[in-house]
Amino acid sequence: MKIVIRTVVFHFVCILIFALFYYYFKDHFQRKVDEEFNVFDYLLLSTTIQAGVGISDIYPISFYGKIIMIIQQLLMIMTHVFTLYIFNL
Repeated sequence: MKIVIRTVVFHFVCILIFALFYYYFKDHFQRKVDEEFNVFDYLLLSTTIQAGVGISDIYPISFYGKIIMIIQQLLMIMTHVFTLYIFNL
């Protein structure tokens, strides 16, 4: 049970950290609709990427934006693979 709680907490922390990264690098992202960004938009983007859905109205327009999204996606994939491996021991 401790592994499940640690995994859930890890995902929430990753969502918050990457939402802050997206907010800090907001010049490297663009919206499909011309509206101002707010913190909840980046939280939504981070949550959809961490969940594996990846659909949002914000998308990267520069190299750095793409790298940040790739890092979060790889981290999410590695976490799921290791979690499945641990549960199947």
